[in-house]
Amino acid sequence: MGQPLRDFEFDERDLRLLHALQVRPRAPWAALSSIVGADAVTLARRWAVLQDTGLAWMTSYRGSGASSVGAVVEISCIPSTLAGIVRDLAREREVITIDQTAGSRDLVLSVLSASEAGLTTFLLERLATFAGITSIRTHRIIRIVTDAQHWRLKSLHDDEVSALERSVPQPQPSKSVVTDSVEDELTRILLIEGRASVSDLAQWLRISPARAKSALSNILGAQRVVVRLDIARTFSPWPVSVWYFLRVPPAKVDGVAAGLARLDVARLVATTGGQYSLVLSVWLRRVEDMAALERQLGERLPYVEIEDRSIVLRTPKHMGKRLYPDGRRIV
Repeated sequence: MGQPLRDFEFDERDLRLLHALQVRPRAPWAALSSIVGADAVTLARRWAVLQDTGLAWMTSYRGSGASSVGAVVEISCIPSTLAGIVRDLAREREVITIDQTAGSRDLVLSVLSASEAGLTTFLLERLATFAGITSIRTHRIIRIVTDAQHWRLKSLHDDEVSALERSVPQPQPSKSVVTDSVEDELTRILLIEGRASVSDLAQWLRISPARAKSALSNILGAQRVVVRLDIARTFSPWPVSVWYFLRVPPAKVDGVAAGLARLDVARLVATTGGQYSLVLSVWLRRVEDMAALERQLGERLPYVEIEDRSIVLRTPKHMGKRLYPDGRRIV
């Protein structure tokens, strides 16, 4: 599976399936059948192929309902040491995403920790041990306004999305208590297999299906864990990824952040306590679309100053998953 794929493109049915899984990542195949336009067996088989080739996968991570802290970190380094630094950073649990970029920095890291102490230790002590790093600029995330769980492929019509949302309601937290041990183990399982069935979860957790279903609804409904679909960007209709570093007057930050979050191309909008007011990550169809986006920002959000931007050249690690140089997940 490590051999590069050549001239692959998702077909329309693939994109419809993937959009449906963005809306409801854990929906039964039977519930997706009428929306996507293929029977459940065909959908399950196609999903298995996309997973096995590393073209699409489920990502699970601690959400807004969990206690976690994060930062966006810009790193510059000696060119000859870049490959080794990337290799070593990919082994670090706190580093969930590594983007190799063109521009004023060599790397943009997304860093997540369960505590302030853990984040501080990694940033001040652990990073200092990486030989070859010449500059570190840390932007502590204050608030994630939107992330890629809300980004959509736009392959389904609005009425189809609404029908799917009605037929497969979002999980809702119940009043039953989930013990820390069950939640921790359930979270670990979802990190490995985000679409694991309730019956499989019950068997692995050694609890009843009813209790497993309740625990699952609790942690997903409360956003303590997020399960989302991810795809190999370089094979998608949006192969270009760009980081923007923005400055906004303090009184305008919340309004501008909300406006950025409404952009169809936005994959991450976060307010920060560093040099910039906001960081924005987008996926675009072409590099040339940067000019149109920046013009749009100037027209719609006149308070935004684009301090800098960097085009992503390669992503060796994405939300905890290792990727091949061509952008597919290493399975």
